[in-house]
Amino acid sequence: MLIHMKKLSGILLALPILGACANYDMDTVGNMEIDSWAFAESLHGQYMRIGRDEAAEDDWKDALFFRDKAREAAEAANEGAALPEPQMVGDRDIPEGALADLNAAYDSLMAALSDGRRTKPTAAAIAQTSFDCWLQEQEEDVQPDDIALCREDFEDALALLTKVGEPMVAAAPESVVKPEQRTFVVYFDHNSATLDVLANMAIQNALERAKSTNPKFVQVGGHTDTTGDQVYNDALSDRRAKAVAKKLIEGGLMKKNLIQTSMFGENFTTVKTGDNVKNRSNRRVEIKLSY
Repeated sequence: MLIHMKKLSGILLALPILGACANYDMDTVGNMEIDSWAFAESLHGQYMRIGRDEAAEDDWKDALFFRDKAREAAEAANEGAALPEPQMVGDRDIPEGALADLNAAYDSLMAALSDGRRTKPTAAAIAQTSFDCWLQEQEEDVQPDDIALCREDFEDALALLTKVGEPMVAAAPESVVKPEQRTFVVYFDHNSATLDVLANMAIQNALERAKSTNPKFVQVGGHTDTTGDQVYNDALSDRRAKAVAKKLIEGGLMKKNLIQTSMFGENFTTVKTGDNVKNRSNRRVEIKLSY
């Protein structure tokens, strides 16, 4: 993220020292052991993940903000301190056009957290931390892809957090026109085809949608960013697609001929970048439900 101009004076000489000290402190907090409390443990891990992402972009102000919230989560578990709450919308300088969505999201989050911290601790922690991430990115308002990623993570987690059961789904009346296609996106770490907790949440949402709407087929397309050569990226995107397809089948889509996997490598990137550029938006699998 960008360093505000008013802070540039005198910071350039101190930045290497600050970075070294902050990195050490990030590791110290990140390695804190946490007593058995699933919500606090997930909260700590997710805040540290976001903090490290900010540190990697040299946004130390926000890196340390998220580090401190991770520390608060650990202290809540270990010492009985208060849990960190989601940041209030008014605490950030949010563009006018984004206020309505964020205020509505905050209200939904706070309502869901009251029981969710206990009943669905991982989803609750991801919803809270992703909301804070969305709020921070929206205040900066310079990286629309990062804003969208944080918002997607929040909405995926909130969907699982607020789900109350497996209701019977009635067949759609003939007069109801189904959408031709619905897409869910699963994101990956750099050079990885491993499904993390956020990836599994996106897959779960796709599964629930597929089970309730009975698509004719499911397209699973793997993609990479532009790091690595074409041959390697083709293979990596194939591994990602197959990992997601395997999870869909394990989740109940038993007809293997229903699922079509494709590898696209670094072709069709969401964000256009130069060669050898890491970008999370491009490291993805798209699950397309076609009707």
